[in-house]
Amino acid sequence: MNETVLIFRGTVFTVVLIALSLNGLGVNAACPEPMLEPNQTLSASKVIQSVEEDELPVLESGPTYKIYDAGLKQYGKLTALVQSSNTPISLGAEMRPYMDTQRLWEFFRNNDISLQDDPPEEIYVYNWVEKAQGEMIFDVGIAIRDQGSDKPLPDWLQIKTYEAMKFASLVYVGPFPHQEGSGWEKIRWEDRAREKGCVYDERMYRELYHRYDFQTNQHITEIQISIE
Repeated sequence: MNETVLIFRGTVFTVVLIALSLNGLGVNAACPEPMLEPNQTLSASKVIQSVEEDELPVLESGPTYKIYDAGLKQYGKLTALVQSSNTPISLGAEMRPYMDTQRLWEFFRNNDISLQDDPPEEIYVYNWVEKAQGEMIFDVGIAIRDQGSDKPLPDWLQIKTYEAMKFASLVYVGPFPHQEGSGWEKIRWEDRAREKGCVYDERMYRELYHRYDFQTNQHITEIQISIE
């Protein structure tokens, strides 16, 4: 998973540029009730299938990318094995030590830990302390079953449970920001949530990496922001 380090060196500054709050824009529509996900868990194959069978509305597309509306979702608690900053850090260079997942995957493979059914390949979670783009608790991890592992964890690793939450969800298929033909800057997650009448509560932003594809650069990434 060393490619992940390269991905996020490109995405960090994109997050800063395009996820700014536009408080001056008004919205007339009411935010719909989110769909309760089956078993209240993440499902990578469901998202991948919906993309491959063209089941999701296309919001924007280019020669090498597509952005889909994945709807509003409500999940139960999520348990993950993570590398976490533990204390609030800023976007940028402070995040980089947590983006190299080689040790994380080595520990997972060498110990008796069970993955959650049908999980994304990796998850990146930004827990904002006050407002989005400010300081945050930054986690990089793998969705696992609640029982975790009986083996003591090294001090750089932990099992973390995230509370139940509502999300506005988009799916991006295409190259990452550091790759040619990327449409990442067109995602506009907060704007698109607002267009539905939903308010980003600025508590959590997360990226679910359902499929890495470095042969064609048609990676499948789900972007989720927590909503009121």
